[in-house]
Amino acid sequence: MKFNIVIIDDHPIVLLGTKIVLEKNSTYKVTGTFVDFDGLETFLNDNTCDLIITDFSLPNATLDGLNLIERIRRIYSDIPLIVLTSLQNASLVLKSLDYGVSAIVEKSEHINELMNSIKKVIDGEVYISPFFTKKIADVSLNAGADLLSTLSPKETEVIRLLSAGMSPNDVATKLCRSIKTISWTKVSAKRKLKITSDAELYQYAKEIL
Repeated sequence: MKFNIVIIDDHPIVLLGTKIVLEKNSTYKVTGTFVDFDGLETFLNDNTCDLIITDFSLPNATLDGLNLIERIRRIYSDIPLIVLTSLQNASLVLKSLDYGVSAIVEKSEHINELMNSIKKVIDGEVYISPFFTKKIADVSLNAGADLLSTLSPKETEVIRLLSAGMSPNDVATKLCRSIKTISWTKVSAKRKLKITSDAELYQYAKEIL
């Protein structure tokens, strides 16, 4: 019996490579590959799958980051979700796990880690790869990460996008929010992080996120 998998990633080479590797195991069948959530949603309107694998960051999509994870878990709560990502921030990893992610693997790790994660998920376990296990262990030593944990998912997304060079207008459009909301979210994040200037906020985000 085939185990049907779908993959979301904004890099076609990653989609193709992951599909080829997974299907070397005769048990696995990649039934869909998509560059954004919209493609996944359209597919699952008429089809089913046993597992979703997604990247965390899809900068050109309408949904990415924690918003993407939250949407997938809310709509497809019965389908296990693995995050395969180049994300390296432990606090965001922990937030993803809070949303119900079944496994998380860093893209630079050996492909065996992805295969291990799938096996663990099939067995009903939560799997965190060695890379992220170490990152999470180091979080308690990082005061910045402790402060970061006080931010809401919305605040985290806003400062991450702003620090990546997006304008407030672009962020508002991407997150379907008003510019005023984005501004207030930024102010709230600065207050929680005990930061007074935008420049310091963006530098902090680049180092921590």
